[in-house]
Amino acid sequence: MCGIFAAVNNQNSALSSFTRALNLQAHRGPNDIGAEAFANCLLGHTRLSILDLSSAGHQPMKSRCGKVALIFNGEVYNFKELRSSLIALGYEFFTDSDTEVIIASFLEYGIDCVKQFIGMFAFIIVDHRTYEPITYVVRDRLGIKPLFYYQHDSTWLFSSEIKSILAFTKQKFTLNKRTVSSYLSFRHSILGESFFDGINSVEPGTYWKIANNAIEKTRYWNLAESVNNVSDEDKGEQFYLDQLDALLRSAISYRMVSDVPFGAYLSGGVDSSLVTAIMSDFSDEPIKTYTIGFNEPQYNEFEFADIVAQQYKTAHKVIELNAEDYFTTMHSLIEFKDAPLSVPNEVPLYLMSKELKKDITVVLSGEGADEIFGGYGRIFRSADDFSKQDSLLANTESELKYNKKYENNRFNSELEHFYFNYTYTKPELKHQILAKNIDWSNIDNQLKDVFNVHFNEVADSPYSTKMMYVFERVHLQGLLARVDATTMAASVEARVPFVDHRLVEFAFSIPLKYKLKWNNEQAELDAAHLLADEISENYDCPKYILKKVGEKYLPNSILYRKKMGFPVPLDKWLSGDFSKTAIDIISEKGNKANSVIDAAAVIEIINSGNLQNNHSLALKIWMVINLYLFCDKYQEYLN
Repeated sequence: MCGIFAAVNNQNSALSSFTRALNLQAHRGPNDIGAEAFANCLLGHTRLSILDLSSAGHQPMKSRCGKVALIFNGEVYNFKELRSSLIALGYEFFTDSDTEVIIASFLEYGIDCVKQFIGMFAFIIVDHRTYEPITYVVRDRLGIKPLFYYQHDSTWLFSSEIKSILAFTKQKFTLNKRTVSSYLSFRHSILGESFFDGINSVEPGTYWKIANNAIEKTRYWNLAESVNNVSDEDKGEQFYLDQLDALLRSAISYRMVSDVPFGAYLSGGVDSSLVTAIMSDFSDEPIKTYTIGFNEPQYNEFEFADIVAQQYKTAHKVIELNAEDYFTTMHSLIEFKDAPLSVPNEVPLYLMSKELKKDITVVLSGEGADEIFGGYGRIFRSADDFSKQDSLLANTESELKYNKKYENNRFNSELEHFYFNYTYTKPELKHQILAKNIDWSNIDNQLKDVFNVHFNEVADSPYSTKMMYVFERVHLQGLLARVDATTMAASVEARVPFVDHRLVEFAFSIPLKYKLKWNNEQAELDAAHLLADEISENYDCPKYILKKVGEKYLPNSILYRKKMGFPVPLDKWLSGDFSKTAIDIISEKGNKANSVIDAAAVIEIINSGNLQNNHSLALKIWMVINLYLFCDKYQEYLN
């Protein structure tokens, strides 16, 4: 796990200024740094040593012929199998690193070697075996590892973090209005853009070929193909249980390959508990586990994490938070992320990462399970709200509930229904918050079109499957960005077994009835005139197939308790002691956020008293505060 930075088609820049910009990513790789000119590129790398701890893993790494150079962030988990195959073909290896395996694979198979890799990665290969060098820029299938880009004159810049691009270009950027709008609506940029206009992300599952100043982009992995090729055959619950268990064990065992100490986040929820349980099966030593929360009982899950820790005799640490720790940390974490924070639990994740760094360097985490197994029960079950719309509206009692939930809207398409349901900040509140001198309608249409495109990619699938596909393609990106920022800021490598592409592909072959399973036939009948919010976890079992696998490893008190997000008492803070501080932040006249936010409207909301006991509204105001803090920290780079 590392940080990478590259200037492709670079002609004039000094290596010294490039190295200074690279050094801003030292937290991603505190063990080593390398920067050099190669062909028409500047290549830089900061190393967090995980495999082959010797200096032999130094990057940029070159082929034996000296004509191919590589910088690489991430892990190729199946590198040992690939290495054995390449040795059989006559290749010699001089390190025990997966980096050298990538180079050898490229020499043998070309850039299509990426299709053989199981892992998380962003890497750049420069091939100078021809007169004109060819550069390949590659990002893993699901976007676990970040890779930003920017075209600066004739030079293309690629970086694990935006801060290196900002420092290298030494120019000001416009605050991206599309990203601001997307942030308020969905908590991250669904367009793949950053808050700096012109700095964007390389799309997951693609590689770029840059040669002779021309760029060719190729999608080497397409989840839609897997979804569209799913057979209608139901192979039976036991088949899916057996296959899922085997794939999950494989995904977790791969992610335990490390030359440094490792452990697991343990929240006490299904996903992290299952990861911990299976890790314990593969380890002779107690797994190191960590949980974090606030000291108020309703704002932590300590008791549930403790159940799993005791069952598997883990070396368990509990970390308690308070409000002062929280707000102090917000400021520094924004600077690591190069963006406003998206959800309140980013702060606890970062603080937990700093604590566990004292013991370990690699941590396994449970992100990605909800998206593919139906874990967001009230969202995924709401497909039934749409299909039952007419009958629900024909019943007086259910009509009242429907109108309250959907704000008297009627939906003519699955897309309209999903867009309303998925939108985090509803349009009325969002446009109350946003600046009134900007026409936001075109941006709103661009955001909506993202979902339209993804719905069309799996057009023949059931509505619930379309939802899960969009969550995997769109929602997951926000989760992965948060995990990367909060762990790498503390020089920790996070691994996410539920985002193994083999597991993802298989999950989409599992019939929906094994993901959102009715408790019994009568429950399905009783739910006919109920909305998803009433049904989920009362009449059905979200994520059933995963929980059923979990019965081999965990007690029902962990598996079948109601889902609980990471709770942060923002409503108490923002309606109490922190309200004056929040108003002071938003009242800052010179802040660039004032160009896109109606500060007076936000202050009015804070002063209204409506935040008290309204956690949902408090979250939106917290996001606005984050945007102001971000713009304050990055004012030297914003127009």
